Amino acid sequence: MPVQSEFDAGDFADRLAEMSDDELFETMQGLEQESEDILPDERDSSDVFAKIALVETAIENRFPGQLLAPYKDWQQRRNAS
Repeated sequence: MPVQSEFDAGDFADRLAEMSDDELFETMQGLEQESEDILPDERDSSDVFAKIALVETAIENRFPGQLLAPYKDWQQRRNAS
């Protein structure tokens, strides 16, 4: 199992706040894809799910009351192209 560096949630959240909407959505998409490759017995040692939660929060803060609808709309627009 690969050794993971120490995850700094505060630093990651700060970087999310500085991202454009597209960068934020691309980050979420990448993390979702990465999470699909994590074996169930390795989930507790992965920081991917914590990152997903932080990105979800950033999206919800940026688009109040819309939950993840802006991200889902972005995905549909990209898949339609």
